[in-house]
Amino acid sequence: MRVLITGSAGAIGSTLVEGLKERHEVRGYDREPTPGIEDFVVGDIVDEQKVRNAAEGMDAIIHLVNVPGGEWEHALQNMIGTYNVLEAARQHGARRVAYASRAGVLPQSYYPRSIQRTAHMPTRPDSYYSVTKVFAENIGYMYTARHDLEFVAVRIGNFNRDRPHPEHPHQLGHADCVRLFEQAITHPDVGFEIVFGVSDSDWPLYDLDHGRRAIGYDPQDRSEVPEDKRV
Repeated sequence: MRVLITGSAGAIGSTLVEGLKERHEVRGYDREPTPGIEDFVVGDIVDEQKVRNAAEGMDAIIHLVNVPGGEWEHALQNMIGTYNVLEAARQHGARRVAYASRAGVLPQSYYPRSIQRTAHMPTRPDSYYSVTKVFAENIGYMYTARHDLEFVAVRIGNFNRDRPHPEHPHQLGHADCVRLFEQAITHPDVGFEIVFGVSDSDWPLYDLDHGRRAIGYDPQDRSEVPEDKRV
């Protein structure tokens, strides 16, 4: 499969590049050169034409880019970038977009950690950043309805380049990250789906069975959290 990864030089992007490049034709897109592959584009996600050019010939797009900063102008750039990616997919026939959303659209400020998060809970964004994720999930749904594009929103918990194995149910291990996004772009018969981007845990903070059913994501990394630490 020919896959464009936006944000390919970042922590998640570089992990996916290394994990996917032996099985797929990977092209990177980032404001910095992408290590580990020769096929990459250096560009800004708000550059509509450059994003469209990068998507030409791709079968799927993994959209990871996050414009850093917590102000409205940064959020606006993120939303424009997501629109650019979806339009590029539509115009060039990339069948599926896997989008890096965040588990924080179901924040602890609203949902206590005594409640298991499910994909069907109402989102309660408490920052401009989370608003961009809710926007992206909804415009992704619109593209599936209007343009027959396939869209998987991966609600990532916490990923750390220096932590390959999870220590908490909110965390995503490196191997599971590759496993998850590969399933998100290859699993058959997917229209629009929302799944959680976390590893397994003995503390079932997230509904992982939905991801198993929806895209076949069966996490293999697992955290063990003592009862007295589950806060």
